[in-house]
Amino acid sequence: MDRKKAELILQLDKHEDVHEAYESLLFQLKTSMLNQGIIPKVLRKRQERLSTLHNAYSFLEDTESAVFEPIELSVNGDDWETLFLSYEKNKSKFKREIALGTNAIALVRAIDGLILNQKLWSDYFTFDYNKITLPILGKEMDSMDLLGLFRSHKNTELMSLPNTILEELGRILKNLEGEKD
Repeated sequence: MDRKKAELILQLDKHEDVHEAYESLLFQLKTSMLNQGIIPKVLRKRQERLSTLHNAYSFLEDTESAVFEPIELSVNGDDWETLFLSYEKNKSKFKREIALGTNAIALVRAIDGLILNQKLWSDYFTFDYNKITLPILGKEMDSMDLLGLFRSHKNTELMSLPNTILEELGRILKNLEGEKD
């Protein structure tokens, strides 16, 4: 990377200095991530953009790279309600990390956490979702509504869950298609 390319990436012509440009672009990305559902394909593109911003900022500011420990995460529970609550607790943690994150690498890590959390959650409901009508893939069902449904069907077998729940779970599985190992 050269100086001209780094300045172009950070849109320095629109900002007073490198730091302001970096913070402004991070804020835009954070806002979009917090206002949309967890769609791994979209979030992976955001990670690419964040890495590009980080590289440009690091080049211009000569910063050291951040080192993070691997993410240790689990989704556990004895029934649908406690599994969902475990998933939601993890999701809230990573959304908070995005909201409070001050550098691109921390945001990249939080995105990894969101996607890993969704993958772990989906391990509990693998099924053929091609036989049901899926809702809009980018629109998540309200968490409190879904919790209420899981609470009333906490010990119901997967394929006996109401269609509303199966549609939401199918949406998650469809969104994760590109992430499966």
